[in-house]
Amino acid sequence: MEYKLSELEIDALTEIFNIGVGRAADSLNKMVSKTVELTIPIVEILPNNEAKIKLDFSENFTISAVTQKFVGDFNGQAFLMFGQESGLNLVRILLGRDIPIEVLSDLEEDSLVEIGNLILNACFGTVINFLKSTIEIEMPEFVQGSIDDIFTDANENDWSLYIKVKFSLPNENIEGHISFLMDIKSLVIFQESVRQLVHNLTNT
Repeated sequence: MEYKLSELEIDALTEIFNIGVGRAADSLNKMVSKTVELTIPIVEILPNNEAKIKLDFSENFTISAVTQKFVGDFNGQAFLMFGQESGLNLVRILLGRDIPIEVLSDLEEDSLVEIGNLILNACFGTVINFLKSTIEIEMPEFVQGSIDDIFTDANENDWSLYIKVKFSLPNENIEGHISFLMDIKSLVIFQESVRQLVHNLTNT
């Protein structure tokens, strides 16, 4: 079976995710004094080993991530990932204070969990609503380490819905990465849901 989505299906999925991150950006703007713009320039379905390469994190690179497992019509695990420096910078900007790095590290986990929970739920929640699927999302967890520490439950034979997200703030350009890991069975169900959505949209 071909696990890639068509260009039209990717376009539809990208537009849906853009709606989700728009909602997340509105919520972030209410939390902070600066305007936060989120954009999604890339949405792809890739084998997990290719998705890990796409993330472009070396084996020894420290990643700060928020992860949430989801179960329902399809099962998997969602990740919002930053390089450690980007994660700390984002927390510093959103907190709006010049915080010493040693203090900032203590605040990073709670702050990124809040940010990750907001963004992942806005993104995936919007997609689930459009696909008319039923999903339960578990509580978010903070994980820090190498790419292999983050992807501990990732089977090389499974697939990722890979998304790059740009956080645009005044004088800042911080990139985050979202990945939804799914096994083959879940991926097939997800793809069929996307294809049915596109069919419905193009035949109305």
